[in-house]
Amino acid sequence: MKLTNYNSKANRDANIDNWLLSPFAGFPTLTRYLDPGYLSGPKPLVADVNEDAENFYASFEVPGVKKENVKVDLHNRLLTVNVEKKTRQGESESSYTLTRSISIPDSINADNISAKLEDGILVVTLPKAEESKPRSITLA
Repeated sequence: MKLTNYNSKANRDANIDNWLLSPFAGFPTLTRYLDPGYLSGPKPLVADVNEDAENFYASFEVPGVKKENVKVDLHNRLLTVNVEKKTRQGESESSYTLTRSISIPDSINADNISAKLEDGILVVTLPKAEESKPRSITLA
């Protein structure tokens, strides 16, 4: 005897209704962005790290933040960016702090690190130490 699942029309209709109400329920990363609370609350600091022959660059998106509300620290090969963001809704004002830390290599010249905030993008320039820069070797 062969067993098969029985799906009544009412059960199929309920499944379709549930899917129409929440079509992305099976995708947790999508539902996080579609949640209205996620869009209005604090978001993680978005960071990008790249390099050229002379420097490493760490870029952070901090839209609507003033210079005095940004703090950049380097401690034990850990670059930490703290951003205090203030929001105002009507008469009430709230603030929250966003933090992002990035591990950096030993080959950084820590004395010459610089940071610049422009158009909502914080760029931290981490110069490479002389011994870690690429060199050309001539053939004898």
